[in-house]
Parts: sequence; structure tokens; C-alpha cells
Amino acid sequence: MKQLLFILFVFGFPTIVFSQIIMGGPTRQVKYTTLDKGAIRVFYETKTVRDASKPENQDTDYMVLDIGEKGISRFYSDNRRRMDSIMAEIMSRGSGGPIRFDQNTMSDNGISSMGDPKEIFKNHPSGKITVTDRIASSEYLYEEDRHDFQWQIESDTREILSYTCQKAVVDFRGRHYEAWFAPDLPLNDGPWKFGSLPGLILAAEDSENNFSFQAIGIENLDLPIEFPQKDYLKTSRNEVAKIQKKFNEDPMAYMTNSMPGARVMIKTIDENGVERTGSEVKLPYNPIELE
Repeated sequence: MKQLLFILFVFGFPTIVFSQIIMGGPTRQVKYTTLDKGAIRVFYETKTVRDASKPENQDTDYMVLDIGEKGISRFYSDNRRRMDSIMAEIMSRGSGGPIRFDQNTMSDNGISSMGDPKEIFKNHPSGKITVTDRIASSEYLYEEDRHDFQWQIESDTREILSYTCQKAVVDFRGRHYEAWFAPDLPLNDGPWKFGSLPGLILAAEDSENNFSFQAIGIENLDLPIEFPQKDYLKTSRNEVAKIQKKFNEDPMAYMTNSMPGARVMIKTIDENGVERTGSEVKLPYNPIELE
């Protein structure tokens, strides 16, 4: 068996960027299953506070919501999609040596962050949500019922992308959210897991400003809604949350234990320029779902 070398760099807390170096092992070509024919694509600027003790520091990602003609949708990170595509291209060239993907590579390709590996498929299967996620080298998948959010619609309005939007508020899994939906876009969908409003949700944010989604563009989509076929570990939402917390508490131990035979090196450089390695590395954990 060829040995894998995983090197995880974390630059500039609290903005966390991961770079992974992989040596050896076969390059896997991901195959996709078509779920629906795309009808509309919405781009969201997403801001996330990774460290709840430092709410002034936010990561920015650019998320995409593809909605199909049959009501199946896919919500994913455009940064992550582009990063994975570039990494696959680098690996396919087969240089024979270590492959480095770092902040310089990202900047050269106009990528602002490594992006969220999580993807959310609504109404797949029918009436449910399928969520896929990647933690270290493992791919996870879980299903849950599509949520009937108990929104309270209010009279306030604001304009987003030339659409008049109406305000709605809800409590969901430990956080209070304010959202703005467009009645002129009668689609039961929105960023992340949001939905159940009489119009497409173009903005949403929690009351502590830890997570926000703001639509920055809408276009017609003439592409299929596709599902990546990978060797997923099928599990539950709560189990994925436990694994993510465990990884963040000690990335070195987690990767060493989960990948027997691999050589792992982890290094961080904080905002003060202090370098830490190995078991000294701890990552903040601030999940969007608290319950």
C-alpha cells in the first residue's frame, strides 16, 4: 500500500485556511448522478464566525444554491468546488513528489478561503434533506426530514437584488434567525437548510451575527443538479457533529488515529506570528446547530 503524507496548515487565526499535501495513492475520479434539471442559481456571500470568543473576526465564503425544475436543490461552496477542481488537476499531472496547495495557490486562483466541504441536497430523497460532509480524509452522509420551520412573518420589507423582500423570524436548533424572502420568487428554498416560506430566501442571519447569508446574484441555470458518488460513511447529524468537535479539539491525534500508516504533520501560525505544531494545535468549534 502506498503511503500517504497529510500536512495540514492553519494560517492566521481566527481566519482558518486548510492546506493539504498528499503524496502517493491513486487519484480518484468522482462520478456524478443527475438528480434534476437546473432552473435557477443563486449566489450568496456567507460570513461565519469560527471562534465565538472573537465575533469580530469572520470567514467569508461564496455559496451557491442550484434549484431544479422538480424542486431538488444543491447548496455548496463555490470556493470549495474550485479548490477541489484545482487540486484534482494538480494531482492528475502526477509530478511524483509532494503536492502543495497553500494560501499562495489560493490567492493566485482568486479563492478567498478553502470553503465549506458540506453540501446540502433538499428534496433528495423526496421530502428529505441529504447532507454530505468531509472531515480530514473521510466523507460522511446523513439524511433528515425536510424541516417545517415555524416562521413568524412580519410586516417589515427591504429590497435585495431589486426584489422586495419581507421579513420572517424563527428559532431553530439553538439559534434565533431573521430572514428576508421574495414573494415574487415563489420557491420554497433558501441558503443552508432554510425553506418553508412563500418565496425564495435571499438573506438570513442569526441574532449573534455568527452566521449570515446574503444573496449577491441570481441567474437562470441550464445545467443539471448533480450528486457526487463517493465512499460515504452513512451516519447521523449528531454523530457528524461529535466527529467534527473531536477533530477540532486535537486534529493531530484525530488524523493519526483515523489514517493508520499515514504520516501527518500539522502547523499553525496565529495572528501574532507564533507557530504551533502537532498536539499544540487546537481549532475553534462554533457549530451553526447548537441542539
